[in-house]
Amino acid sequence: MLRVLFVSLSLLLTFSTFGQNQLSDRIFYGGGGGFSGGNDIIVISVAPQIGCRVTERYAAGVGITYQYVRFRDFGQTLSNYGWSVFNRYNITQQFFGYGEFERLSFQLPSDNSDRLGFNSLFFGLGFANQLSRNSSFNTMVLYNVLYVEGEPSPYRSPWVIRVGVGVGI
Repeated sequence: MLRVLFVSLSLLLTFSTFGQNQLSDRIFYGGGGGFSGGNDIIVISVAPQIGCRVTERYAAGVGITYQYVRFRDFGQTLSNYGWSVFNRYNITQQFFGYGEFERLSFQLPSDNSDRLGFNSLFFGLGFANQLSRNSSFNTMVLYNVLYVEGEPSPYRSPWVIRVGVGVGI
């Protein structure tokens, strides 16, 4: 899996050097966070990202993810973490298509501390609300095509809603 990350980052940097703009003009950063909770669980996540505009409409990048999970029923706190590679295509100035491969290491709420690896492949649409000339507040609705009901997962559903801020994109 680290090879996938390395190859993706290498291709990103290779493609980003093409064109008239310098690499530093094409780099953007941002990410998101999340909070969800219920009677039995609280999940807080942070996910910083860095990417590069390959063309005026297409961008790609990498990110890391950390999730804090607290199960009230079990009285247990867990940490999930991992990495991702993503692609974004601006359909209009406000709407964009999004795809992401994510690899998370997570724990099950039990007495043992065994970690499991989990792959997600998200596809969906997003909406960018401009905050300034160079930044936006983003909302995405994503579907995990690798999610299987009943199998151990850091997610409770194949549907994921994300919010975040992007700077430079």
